[in-house]
Amino acid sequence: MSSPGGFAYAQARIQARYAELPKEDDWLRLTGARGLGVFLEEARTGALRGWVKGFSNLSDAHDLDRGLRATWREAVAEVAGWLPEPWRPAVAWLDWLPLLPLLTHAGRYRGLPAWVADDASLKPLQGPDGALDPRFLKDAGAAALLVPPADLPGAWWSHWRGLWPTGDKGALARLEGLTARMQRHAESFAQAGTDSAWPLRRELRERLRLEFHLVPLQPAAAFAFLGLVALDLERLRGALMQRALFPHQEAA
Repeated sequence: MSSPGGFAYAQARIQARYAELPKEDDWLRLTGARGLGVFLEEARTGALRGWVKGFSNLSDAHDLDRGLRATWREAVAEVAGWLPEPWRPAVAWLDWLPLLPLLTHAGRYRGLPAWVADDASLKPLQGPDGALDPRFLKDAGAAALLVPPADLPGAWWSHWRGLWPTGDKGALARLEGLTARMQRHAESFAQAGTDSAWPLRRELRERLRLEFHLVPLQPAAAFAFLGLVALDLERLRGALMQRALFPHQEAA
């Protein structure tokens, strides 16, 4: 593992990006925006402007999903590029997280949804018969995800851990702690009802925020930051989808 000094550049850049993340006041300001067009107009004047710049009031659900996946990939690539080289594969592996539900669908139903063929970023996943093309995953270095649907989360986590470089035991222990917290949250969230799901997300965000400040110059800080980005993108997705699919519904 690189010395703490190897993370100094990454920490400075990530800290700057962290300061740009939306605050609760930013979300509250958008709560009353009814309709996708109004929401986007308001969002472009605040902290979310970089994440909504590619959308319009004509964007449908697939456009929104595609754009948010691209935003996530950009964030992952940016952080990976800042970190010392030994840690870049572990960060890059986060690219696959948004695709786990789609891979689960492919395993359960022996095929991918028809709309995948219209998404240039996802079309390579689909073979001539409409099913998942295992060659694509193998060529992309994701053969570890060629498992039964129920095993996908565990396979993702296991492969991610295998990408961690060995070295500083203290830093790795801190990352193990962060990983365990995320896994516990995933289990709780999967069993949560609608009334408790979002409070659980807010609790996780606060824990990640604290973790980010507690472990500067360590790999856990980079992953805590990307966890915060993922939660904010998820929240943004919910707000956008609500307004795109139910434009006349009172905004939450």
